[in-house]
Amino acid sequence: MSDSLKENHNSNNDEISLVDLFNILWNKKLPIICASFIFAISSIFYALSLPNIYTSDVVLKVAGSSGSSISNNSQFGSIAALAGVNLGSGGGMDEKADLAKQTIRSRDFVKHVSSFGEVLPALMALKEFDPVSQSMIFDEEAYDVDNKKWISAIPSDNEVYKKFISMVNVFIDIDTGFLAVSVSHQSPYFSKSFLELIINELNNIERNRDISEAKRSKAYLNKQLAIYKVADIRNSINALIQSQLETEMLANVRIDYLLRPLDSAYVPEKKSAPVRSMICIAITFIGFLLSIFAVLIHHYLFRKTA
Repeated sequence: MSDSLKENHNSNNDEISLVDLFNILWNKKLPIICASFIFAISSIFYALSLPNIYTSDVVLKVAGSSGSSISNNSQFGSIAALAGVNLGSGGGMDEKADLAKQTIRSRDFVKHVSSFGEVLPALMALKEFDPVSQSMIFDEEAYDVDNKKWISAIPSDNEVYKKFISMVNVFIDIDTGFLAVSVSHQSPYFSKSFLELIINELNNIERNRDISEAKRSKAYLNKQLAIYKVADIRNSINALIQSQLETEMLANVRIDYLLRPLDSAYVPEKKSAPVRSMICIAITFIGFLLSIFAVLIHHYLFRKTA
């Protein structure tokens, strides 16, 4: 046989056809089935070991401008800008929605809300949720429920922040400007209460910030009022003081100062995760593919070394 014929014969032997692959896999069907079955059984145990996660969500409307009509007057607005006084115009709805989103996701806000009651243990020391007693069961090696003390080291701010970000989702609808906030947790009752806490504290923080700023602005404007004697300037300053009084009044009266829920937060009745059927299907399919690859690699590796 000539060299060219030998090369063609060798190249034909090296080619892999679909028929050859099917024959190889068919001959090794028993190991493939066994391996896939092991993965399937393991996926069931793994899926059953995962705790149920419940998600409570709410859609929020950004509150309207807290400033008075005086803020729209260019003359007073210019004077206020020069004096460093905020008339409470606060920007557009999109700006306020983005402010609310970034505040919720800020480390200072996470540190603030995690300081309430049993929020930190519920975030970092939860073992499981008992649906019968409808109560949370904490890890006894990490947290002492009776004495409300940490047995192990108190979770760091960075650990708490990572946990918070993983369970709290904030989404802004670009078309409507509405803000959607959701909390996912093993306890459906905690997911609801924690969601309400986040909304209430966000409103309180913005309220207290505007009240403090309005008081400082009034104190400054009253000092300027005692200095200037020109009637026009005094009228302008009095108008600015009035706008700060309106801002302070709205902050004290309006309960939902920055965000107003379109619907109240609720206790979820059905779990949102995990989807155990999809987990089992995915793991079984991965096991099936891995078993096929293992059979083919074993076959061709040993064939070439033989």
